[in-house]
Amino acid sequence: MRLEPGEQVIVSARPHAGPLAGPVLLAVLSCAAGGFALGYLGRESVPASLAEWTPVLAPAVAILVLLILLRFCVPAVLRWNAARYVLTNRRMIHRRGVLRRREHDLPLASICQLEARQGILQRMQRAGTLRVDLGRGRVIDYPSVPEVHRFKSIVLATIEELPMTVMFDGVDIEGSAVYDDEWSSDE
Repeated sequence: MRLEPGEQVIVSARPHAGPLAGPVLLAVLSCAAGGFALGYLGRESVPASLAEWTPVLAPAVAILVLLILLRFCVPAVLRWNAARYVLTNRRMIHRRGVLRRREHDLPLASICQLEARQGILQRMQRAGTLRVDLGRGRVIDYPSVPEVHRFKSIVLATIEELPMTVMFDGVDIEGSAVYDDEWSSDE
C-alpha cells in the first residue's frame, strides 16, 4: 500500500475473526471424525468384511479430511489473514485477496454518513458492519469491522480534522472575520 506525501496511517486492523467460527468448527469436526474413522479401522477387532478394505479406506479417509480442510477451512483463514481495514488521515482503504489483491480506496471527503450495524452475536463480540453512505444512493458496506463503534468514531474524528478545502474540492470557503461581521450586520 502506497501512501501519498503527508498521509499517515491512523488505524490498521484485520476483520473480526467471528466469521471464522464455521470453518474452524468444520476443521475440528472433520479432523475428529477422520481420527475416529482411522482409529476404528486400525482396531484388531474390525469385522472381516471391513478388514480387507482397510488398506483402501484408511488413505481415503485421510484424503477426504485433507480435501475438506483444503477446500473449506484453509482458504477462509487465508482470506481473513490477507484482509485489512486501513484508515489514514485522507482515506479509508479495504484490502483483500490472497492471490489476486484487491484494494478499494475511499476518500474521507466523499463520506456523507456512517452507520454501524450489529446483530446480537456481533454486539457480544463488539464487531459489526460499517455502512458508508456516499450520497446519491451509493452505499458501501465494510463487514466484520472490529470495535465497529470505536472505528466509526475515529473515522468521524478524522473527517472533522480534514481541511475545509479538501471537503469542498479545493474551494476555499473560510472567510475573514471582517467579512463575516459585515454579512451579519446587513440583516
